[in-house]
Amino acid sequence: MALSSDEPLSGDRATLPVEASTDDARADESALWARLRRQGDIAAREALVARYLPYAKAQAATTYARRTHDAFEFEEYLQFAVVGLMESLERFDPAQGVQFKTFATPRIVGAMLNGIERLSEQQQQIGLRRRLAAERAASLASEPLSDGSSQKLLRELGEIGVGIALGILLEGTGMLADQDEVLPDNAYSRVELRQLRQQIWHLVDHLTPREREVVRLHYQQLKSFDEVASELGLTKGRVSQLHQQGLKRLHALVAKQARCDIAY
Repeated sequence: MALSSDEPLSGDRATLPVEASTDDARADESALWARLRRQGDIAAREALVARYLPYAKAQAATTYARRTHDAFEFEEYLQFAVVGLMESLERFDPAQGVQFKTFATPRIVGAMLNGIERLSEQQQQIGLRRRLAAERAASLASEPLSDGSSQKLLRELGEIGVGIALGILLEGTGMLADQDEVLPDNAYSRVELRQLRQQIWHLVDHLTPREREVVRLHYQQLKSFDEVASELGLTKGRVSQLHQQGLKRLHALVAKQARCDIAY
């Protein structure tokens, strides 16, 4: 049977619903953006997040597949991708005539790369601090512990513990990290501990010149004993010895200061 001139062809019959569906989706998204921008509609934001979350996940999968190391899992990449998506949702202006994916893609990718870089730096710094802490502990415990009375043994262990505590306080005023975020959650305590650190660093000036150099290079600049030895033209063993002597002398100086309570 012949088709009438105004009856759509079979191909048109198949494509018209798709075109209509696309137009409806665009209209729906435009309405969501309008509600979000004009009214701050939380439901509209959640709907847009749900709409574009699969896209952020796809970007995370692509970046993860191109990774150059396996230090981090896919979940870390996805977490930063979602951060980039949320920032894009807050900053996107549909009135500029740019598609949201075009606007969001560099921000999602950038959030992942920046986030992974920060995590890498944090891991490196954590590893460095662990190595330095191990060096300090080995230096302070380099002399054999007493095999005499238990009281003497406890006193020697206590001196090692005090030395480690002094090291923590000294590094707390270091140049590479501001550790205010780990101070007690109390304004008065924060001020008091900061003042204690300042007092201890003031006492460092009373060490011998070599002890002072070792303490400053190790705790302020976070240099390993090998690096300190190379800079000062000493052996690593001598640096360890000077470190131990310096902290013992510092402990004695602190003990004479009534206001310096390292049992804080």
